[in-house]
Amino acid sequence: MCIDVANLIVQAIIGVATLAGVMVSLYQVHREKILRMEEERRKQSTRISLWYEEHRDRTDWPRDDRFVWREVVLRNASESPVYDVIVTCVGISGAGPEPRGEDNGRDFPYRTCVGTLPPGTWYVWLPTGGAGMHVRTAPEGAFTDAGGISWVRRGNGKLEEIGSEPASFYELDLPLEWGGCKRFD
Repeated sequence: MCIDVANLIVQAIIGVATLAGVMVSLYQVHREKILRMEEERRKQSTRISLWYEEHRDRTDWPRDDRFVWREVVLRNASESPVYDVIVTCVGISGAGPEPRGEDNGRDFPYRTCVGTLPPGTWYVWLPTGGAGMHVRTAPEGAFTDAGGISWVRRGNGKLEEIGSEPASFYELDLPLEWGGCKRFD
């Protein structure tokens, strides 16, 4: 009788351990599936980047003397275009614009509406206030990926999902003048 009870206890422990192992395995499979889905959802957005180009002598810069014009390189390393691209000059340090483009207000003059960004490397001209008073700025880009999800690549490089398309995110008045971009050689 004692042996039967001992066998029952051992079998119960083995059953509980097996059940726990199966549950842990199912949790890991579920977690990996969620991570893969999140990676797939962010796949295109992580391949979009932008930065100031410092040492190019271009002759096509805008002739509006109200601004200091900076060339911004836009790189789409994905295989599909992104849409509704808006580039904004944001502050990194000093007494310049706010570090988040949406905090600079709808009438902020240091912004350009690109529109569609095809795969490849392109450039646009961005109006800025210059670098006086030790102001350091960077370009921020908001866009909608091919899956319809909108993102903002902050001036510090951080990528964030946003809850609305770029024009609404920046609270811009419609219609917008989309200027396009030029191939970067």
